Amino acid sequence: MAPRLPAILDTKSLASVPGLVDSEKRFLQQAAELLKAGYCDHSLLDVWNACVSNLRRRVEMYGIDLFVSVVKEEPGRKRYVSDGDTLPERWSGVDDLVLIEGTTRLGLLNKKAGKALEMINWMRNHASAAHAGDDRVEREDVIGLVLILQKNLFEAALPDPGHSVSGLFEPVKSSPLTPVTESLLRDQIRGLRVADVKVAFGFLLDQLCSGSDPSTDNARRLLPDVWDRAADDLKRLAGLRYHALTIDPSSDDSADKAARERLLDFLVRVGGIKFIPDAVRALLYRRAAQALAAAKNTSYGWGAEEIAAKTLEQFGPHVPSIAFEEVYQEILSVWCGNYWGRSSACLSLDEFIKTLNTGQVRQLVTMFSSNERVRAELGQKKPRLQAKTLLERLREALTLAAHKGEATQAIADLP
Repeated sequence: MAPRLPAILDTKSLASVPGLVDSEKRFLQQAAELLKAGYCDHSLLDVWNACVSNLRRRVEMYGIDLFVSVVKEEPGRKRYVSDGDTLPERWSGVDDLVLIEGTTRLGLLNKKAGKALEMINWMRNHASAAHAGDDRVEREDVIGLVLILQKNLFEAALPDPGHSVSGLFEPVKSSPLTPVTESLLRDQIRGLRVADVKVAFGFLLDQLCSGSDPSTDNARRLLPDVWDRAADDLKRLAGLRYHALTIDPSSDDSADKAARERLLDFLVRVGGIKFIPDAVRALLYRRAAQALAAAKNTSYGWGAEEIAAKTLEQFGPHVPSIAFEEVYQEILSVWCGNYWGRSSACLSLDEFIKTLNTGQVRQLVTMFSSNERVRAELGQKKPRLQAKTLLERLREALTLAAHKGEATQAIADLP
């Protein structure tokens, strides 16, 4: 007995299926006729076309700006023609696979429907009439896949624009936020679903980098609230964006070519420097350490030291291992001071000492014996006393007797 046709492939039932537009019904009606005539592979192509049309409509209802944001880094064509008169015209510059990836990320296509579309795409490329082979598309294949898509795509509720992330953040692009609107949006951000947090994060990050008013300023005010709800993997996207802009400045397509500076300011504000990849993060810390060294080498430069130390404090104690000694030699040099004493910069640098792990503590201890920059002033009484006090503190942070012995030896080796 032949399996019963799904409702969307039954000519009598198709008209009553909600949520379908005429073009999708025509695709599905043609798919049903081809299936009935035994052209299973051709039938599957019309099912694919109906799915693509349905997904396009869902994206337009949900928010094109958000779709463009989530597929920005995807390979393939992704140029949406906003002034197109028809659905196919507007989507003529977007690959179907980019559409599927974007709708999946936006939560408009669930995983079961996504896997069914993956299977149809495989069959289009390997088992269709254009690709002769042993793996033919059978009637049961079509019916099974259509049943999955009927329940998980065509019968799924269409997005409600008024309650989507698109509706939530449309004010970001349109006009400067008033205190009342800003407060309302902050409250709505706190109620976002996890999937919507990802979308909102990507959208606001794009607006922050864009350099277009008023969206850039609005994003600067709202993005910290989304950051507070974001997982670390999502936060790394901001660090990777800064890394990319540093490695390839020509990739900055913002209106004022200042996306990198805005992104750094934001990451400093939210304590996100640690999410920048090591190579570029090391560059930031090296520059800050060089500023600290220049201040240290300046006559009557304690005020300059305090300002340079504040910059390091803003970055936080996230020095990559590849720049550890270069940065910490300047921290220790300022910490110990000179013949006349030391500045209050050590207060800003204290977190760099408190957060060290055992291996880093031992490396710091070694620097008092081997690093010329650290030892340069230790022949003076006041710097030597500060060094001894710090080494004793570091010794207390160690557990193993052998490690404590290293700190004791470093104290004995002071000039």
